[in-house]
Parts: sequence; C-alpha cells; structure tokens
Amino acid sequence: MSDSSSPAGSTGTAAVRVRQLWQDMAPDMVARERMLRVAEIGDTHADCVVEHDTQGTAGRTARIALRRFAGSAFRLVEEAVDDTDQIAHAQFLKAMAEVQGANPLPAAYAAAALKVHKDLLREANGGPS
Repeated sequence: MSDSSSPAGSTGTAAVRVRQLWQDMAPDMVARERMLRVAEIGDTHADCVVEHDTQGTAGRTARIALRRFAGSAFRLVEEAVDDTDQIAHAQFLKAMAEVQGANPLPAAYAAAALKVHKDLLREANGGPS
C-alpha cells in the first residue's frame, strides 16, 4: 500500500487521498454519524480509521473498496490535513479509543486528551517522551 493518491482515479473512482475524511452514507451509518479517515491506499482498496461513530467504534479500521467512494456510498467531508496535525490527531484518537467502559464519562475522555496534550508539549519542548 502507498500513501499517495489513488491511481484508480482515472478508472471512475473518486480522487481518494490519504488523510481525507469521508462520511459513510449507508442509512444505518448516517444515523451513527460514522466518519472514516483514509490511512493508506492500495490498488483497489483504502484502509481507513473510524474517526467518529456514535456506537463507539472510533479508532478501529475499515477496508473500503475505492470504487465505493465514487458513488453515493461516501461523501467527502474534509480534504487531507497537514502531516503534523494528522500525527497529533491520530494520538488523540488512539487515546479516545482506549477509554474503557460501555458508557465512559466525559471526564475519562478529557483525562486521556490531557495526557496526550502534555506528552505533545513535552516532545515539542525537547523533553523526554
């Protein structure tokens, strides 16, 4: 897999690029507000990370056929973001996905985000990671 634009763009698939955010438009997924961030692109499929899902699957991965992005199955929500922002975002997403329990409290998410924030500040200031 590569992290460049899809070579299949000329064969009728949407211009799928790494770091784009797509909304899953399947009726049951629209209700769940499921959003997928493209992580890697291969010849026929994109590996995506579930960035948002009201049923708690954020942080999990999904393998989506590139041809599905060309139709009405997905809607582009956000173009690719800067690499530095994406790395930080991935760290925050991972921390959120690690919050345990069927109904985690907002304070648990806040504590996880604060830990990532402090770690990023320490790294930026040249401290031990």
